[in-house]
Amino acid sequence: MDTDSSPAPRDPGGRFAPGNPGGPGRPRSRGTELRRAAEEAITAEHVTAIIRKATRMALEGNPAAMRLVLERVCGRAPDAPSEGVRLGVNLPQLRTAENCAFAIDQLTEALCQGTCDRDGAKIMLDVIQARLKAIEVQDFEARLIQLEKDAAQVDFGRRN
Repeated sequence: MDTDSSPAPRDPGGRFAPGNPGGPGRPRSRGTELRRAAEEAITAEHVTAIIRKATRMALEGNPAAMRLVLERVCGRAPDAPSEGVRLGVNLPQLRTAENCAFAIDQLTEALCQGTCDRDGAKIMLDVIQARLKAIEVQDFEARLIQLEKDAAQVDFGRRN
């Protein structure tokens, strides 16, 4: 193995050591070049004219122009905090797979009758499915523990 006096590739903290070029790096993307060209081609007067045109279109009733102008001038509106809304469905406590199946039936019926909205039902269905998965894992764990106990008591007829 040949030893040269090149600098260590990494320091003890895992960072590139002084003098190490760190490799060729990421090649420049064409996007950078195109963005620079666009910045050079568009002047402040162009931007002013575009905003004035968008404002005129917004005032004429164009919803996309309205949104563009308002977002550029006022900033994006923050998302409204979601408040808990009652679903109008009484679901059982999800302690067994049977309870989960009954809850899914209740949600389906409420959805068909229009007493529960689709988004709320979707969230509850996700919760029920997660609970069902947890019940399944608990069941498998209990079965595995029992199998291990039973296997420990089995005499395979070993002879010494």
